Amino acid sequence: MPTCPHCGATVPEGAVYCGNCGTTLNASMLSSSQSQTQSSQSNWPTETVRSDLQARFEKALRRVELLGYAAAGLGVALILVLIFLYLL
Repeated sequence: MPTCPHCGATVPEGAVYCGNCGTTLNASMLSSSQSQTQSSQSNWPTETVRSDLQARFEKALRRVELLGYAAAGLGVALILVLIFLYLL
């Protein structure tokens, strides 16, 4: 299996990003002859990738939380409507 030229972690065949450090990978970066010269030439700095992924993850969590509140509110409203219709 190939290794990441930036951190040296083992990555699966065809991986686009390193699962360990987040470096963008391509076929030329994974070859062993160019790994030393390519390690300092990654497309994005590692910290930028991590902070971007973390921001996206936190935004997705907020959306899921809001959807949960909306679903709970609709559930309560539906129950109240059903109770009202039953009492009529």
